[in-house]
Amino acid sequence: MIDAALRGLRTLLTDAGVRATAISRLIALGGAPITLYLAATRLPANEQGWYFVAINIVAFAQVCELGLGTIIVQFASHEWPRLRWGRGGGLEGDPSARDSIAALLVTAARWYGAAAVAIFAIAGIGGALIFGSNLGGSRLGFVILWLGFVAVTALYLLVIPFICVSEGCGDLLAVQRMRAWQAAAILVALWTGILASGPLTAAWLAAAAQLLVAAAWLFTRHRGLLRAPRKLPALLLDGVKGLANRYRAEQVRSARLWIALWVAPQLLAPVLLRMRGGDEAGKMGVTLAVASAPLTLAIAWLHGRYPSFGAMVASGQTREFDVLARRAAREAASVFVAACVPIVGVVLLLPYVLPAFAMRFLPPLSLIALMAGNLAGLLLQAMAGWLRAFRDEGIAAPIVGGAVAVVVASGAAGAVGGARLMAAAFAAASLLIALPLAYVHFTRVRRSRLA
Repeated sequence: MIDAALRGLRTLLTDAGVRATAISRLIALGGAPITLYLAATRLPANEQGWYFVAINIVAFAQVCELGLGTIIVQFASHEWPRLRWGRGGGLEGDPSARDSIAALLVTAARWYGAAAVAIFAIAGIGGALIFGSNLGGSRLGFVILWLGFVAVTALYLLVIPFICVSEGCGDLLAVQRMRAWQAAAILVALWTGILASGPLTAAWLAAAAQLLVAAAWLFTRHRGLLRAPRKLPALLLDGVKGLANRYRAEQVRSARLWIALWVAPQLLAPVLLRMRGGDEAGKMGVTLAVASAPLTLAIAWLHGRYPSFGAMVASGQTREFDVLARRAAREAASVFVAACVPIVGVVLLLPYVLPAFAMRFLPPLSLIALMAGNLAGLLLQAMAGWLRAFRDEGIAAPIVGGAVAVVVASGAAGAVGGARLMAAAFAAASLLIALPLAYVHFTRVRRSRLA
């Protein structure tokens, strides 16, 4: 484990893609303690659960980009060896590869457009109807703020295909620099909203900052890419049609996979909000946010290599890819564990340093349980990333099955014993049900791919 952690540090110092990805994550993680402190001390206890529910909806757009969008990255990276970036921010090179990218963008834009409508209907209108009468203040004001930040979040989904194609086509470093600025803008927006008004204003400002930074970056750097779908020929070659159809099928499976990975932990706070009220949901939200910090950092060791994974497989370097992917997974797990240790230490010291802030956390054992569940999530992502390099999302079915078991076990435990028992059930179901289910599928498919 120590050797893997040291190799991970060397990778951070030498691999520009991993370094840029890690930096964008570190900015968000560096500001997270301030955000949590402000939410825990400046928002009333009964509003803290609302903050974590609302901000998780905003964060879902990042899940769509950094999770669902990775299948776009892999499809684009398979075409990148035959392309290059032109002066106008568009792609140049082999005509069939350009048409493939354009078809990919059209298909992805339609898919994400439908997802945006679904998010607004479910999280926006549905959330306003379910929660509208439970938060103090004007019901009309609540509905306007709630629908507003969900609508802006939904709009962000429309720019995700263009960002992910840019990342898959050799522009990883520029994409990560944009995400670093985006992370900083979101932090400032959250702090401003919490201090100036309340949880829904913070979510509104964060959603707006997320969208504006990404849209401005695309218009200034890749204006030509934005025109690519309009230049797509009316008559497509069979190969291009086949790629679009295959992407559509794999994106559906990828959506199931990533939504399952995201929903399992993120449902903990809303379930408690409904059953136990905003106070206990707020404690779960704060503790889960801290427990997720190592996961956010560790994933950088995987995401920073995704474009090269697809290019290696497309070039026939399957064995070399396997070695690199397994090393990346070991490094990511080592980074995760190494990050957990000081975080647990800080939480143990909080009662002696900031006793009022410490009261907003669940006990340290619950924090460790949530971290254990997130470690299972990291390993699931590593297995899914290995298969995704082959543009294969077949592992979605076992992951979704495991996530359903996690949600059912966690919800039942929360109803019976509250947040502490919920955290324990989340860890047990993640490690003993979800992870083994996916591992059986992964080992079988990996063996056949390497054969």
